[in-house]
Amino acid sequence: MEAAQTGQATEPENAELKPFFYSIDEIPAHSIAQMMDGMGDEDAKQEMYDIFGRDLMTKVILQSPNLSVFHEEAKPGEAVKPHRHGTHQITYVLRGSLHYGNRVTSAGMGYYSPDRLYAWTAGDDGAEWIEIHAGQPQAYAK
Repeated sequence: MEAAQTGQATEPENAELKPFFYSIDEIPAHSIAQMMDGMGDEDAKQEMYDIFGRDLMTKVILQSPNLSVFHEEAKPGEAVKPHRHGTHQITYVLRGSLHYGNRVTSAGMGYYSPDRLYAWTAGDDGAEWIEIHAGQPQAYAK
């Protein structure tokens, strides 16, 4: 497993991470469909589409064994089904809103999940947020 910095540079898992600066505008965005492209396991690919859809956009700011940080964007009304990541997770909304059932998080608000199932729907203006994980997240539907 490798650790990616700014979505570009990688370092081996046991290498020491170095400080770096980044611009979110310079990090490439990838949809779920793009990330799954080339994955040979069709059942696993379909499971990801069932949970996250195909269009959720992700930029990797940092991915290491101890900490992962992503910039995410969703279109208006886009939704994810109940899932968890196997990590403690903080979501901080930058723009728009995410609706978790009857709870709404908008710009300046967030959500903490201690590895529990959750689902959301993006609001009328879509949503943009930072997602922080204690470790490397996976996708679990149970």
